[in-house]
Amino acid sequence: MQNIKQEEIIKLFQKYWWDGSININISSSKTLEYSPLHDELSFDSSESVSTTVTFISNHKKSVFSLDGYSLEKIEYALKDIVKTIHFWQYDTDIILPKMSDCVEKDFSNPELENLTFDDLKKEYEVFRDFAFEDSISREWFSIWVQSGTHIFINSLWAYKVQKDNVAFYYVDILWENGEKKENHYEYTSTKNIPHITIKMLAKLQQELLFKISDSQVKLQPGKYDIALDRDVVIDFLDIILWNLGAESMREWVSLFSKYDIWDAIFWDNFTLINNPELQNYTGTMLFDKEWITAKKTVLFEKWVLKSKFYDYKNALKEWLQYLGNSTVSNIELIAEPSKNYLEGCHILFTNLMAFHTVDESTWKFSLNGEWYILENGKKTDYIKNISLSWNILELFSSIKAFWDDVKADGNFKVPSMSFKNQTLI
Repeated sequence: MQNIKQEEIIKLFQKYWWDGSININISSSKTLEYSPLHDELSFDSSESVSTTVTFISNHKKSVFSLDGYSLEKIEYALKDIVKTIHFWQYDTDIILPKMSDCVEKDFSNPELENLTFDDLKKEYEVFRDFAFEDSISREWFSIWVQSGTHIFINSLWAYKVQKDNVAFYYVDILWENGEKKENHYEYTSTKNIPHITIKMLAKLQQELLFKISDSQVKLQPGKYDIALDRDVVIDFLDIILWNLGAESMREWVSLFSKYDIWDAIFWDNFTLINNPELQNYTGTMLFDKEWITAKKTVLFEKWVLKSKFYDYKNALKEWLQYLGNSTVSNIELIAEPSKNYLEGCHILFTNLMAFHTVDESTWKFSLNGEWYILENGKKTDYIKNISLSWNILELFSSIKAFWDDVKADGNFKVPSMSFKNQTLI
């Protein structure tokens, strides 16, 4: 690939009197996959480069993508494509964000950079050689390492670079007896070298055997105190965060549009922060989606709405200085954990499906999932296909307690929670 030089791109900006920016994404990966069904082991190594070009002209903006990167391709876009592409609607607040700072940040772990296919193969061999019980079969195994470099240059001489890498592994095992079958899997992202251990596989097998034990429970529909695994909590928070965009609130398509900034919306015992300062999370971004250096922003404090996600255009419309929070960087939930967060809870949900079916106008939902019966905070039974029905506003108004099981995967520092009086059908 042609070397990327800031000065050469700036000369193009100046030559064509162009306001705008260029994003260049360079990624590489090493992947190992194992299909036990065919006893097939495969390796893959890939590299890719993509470029996004943003034009701003007469308070209109257009964005398009290029495969790869070269000065010739960008100049072709400037000379020819810009004459014909469609610009978005005129808006006096559509202007180039006024930033000219230069920032470089490396979040990568050198140990991951040096992983070889032989290293990945050693992890697969632990999975292949583990002595699963006769009723359990290996379904799938994959492990991969991804590295990325993101470069931003605008016509005001801003130059920003972020490097990062992350490893993932996925393990799936299956119990099958006639028409009865059950899967259990482990999916993890990590900033460290991924290790498949005998202890982890034994725990995975134990959990699957617990799932397939004959259930004697017939749960009646009604109101129950329940707990949600942290990953399920994150799925609900994703919906909340999507509705915090200043654009969607201004256009009255967000459920938060009707709330004043000081309204108490949810339960008052925790704070939600957009926090780019969190370290060692696999989804960390130093910059927001417009490549303004992200700033720590309180979104909810004691569940009073404190801030929205402002892009540059909507910040100008509300006469605000740009906050550097046009999108999620890292979400941190601050609350006092309780060792007894499962006290009084009858059910623990570890998975809910079809979040896309949540009603966007009311936040009402009815989601099927897998769950565990609890007695004195311990799992005693496992059942699938029961529906949790409520709405998100009332769900988060009914929090009982928080756990301390946050993980440094993804970009959410969020624990599991328990809730009072939820409807099961």
